[in-house]
This record gives sequence, C-alpha cells and structure tokens, in this order.
Amino acid sequence: MTATEKARNIIEKFGTNDVFVIAERADVKIIYESWHPSTVGEFDKQRKTICVNRRAVAEKHYAEREIIAHELGHFFATAFDFDRKREEDFACQFADELTK
Repeated sequence: MTATEKARNIIEKFGTNDVFVIAERADVKIIYESWHPSTVGEFDKQRKTICVNRRAVAEKHYAEREIIAHELGHFFATAFDFDRKREEDFACQFADELTK
C-alpha cells in the first residue's frame, strides 16, 4: 500500500483529515516542547507520542498541522517493515495527502 492510499484509507476510516481528531482516535498523544528547530517534530513509537517543536511553529518554519500529519505518517508506517529512508518518504507522502 502506498502512503497516498494509506492516507486516503485513514481519512475514510476516521471520517476526517483533521490531524488532531485522527491522532486522538488512533490513541496517539500530542505533546509540545521547545528546542532548536533543526527538527520540527518527532514520533516516539514506544510511547505512541508525537512531539511538536513549539519553536519551529512559533518561528513560522512549519505549520503545526503539517508537522503532526508527517509524524502520523511515521505512526502509520509502523505497520510496514521500512528502512529509515523509506519510512521518511512514506511520512512525507502521507502528510502531503492528509493535508490537501
């Protein structure tokens, strides 16, 4: 399944493309921290947690919704056995589709 297909499947399953609703319904916690915006978000697979970098959002480097969509892509990629590069590509494509 492609990232685009997975995103469409998730939108249909949850009846929305709202990243906050999807995270809540998928039981993924969203937290906020501040660090230098070299990274804008992270997904912790063990804790099922997305961490959004407040500084990246505040400094307008990235939109909060896009960060969460990308990290949700990492969450939904856990169903596949991707290497790190392929997982990152999947998350990018998933976020693109989710935030259309």
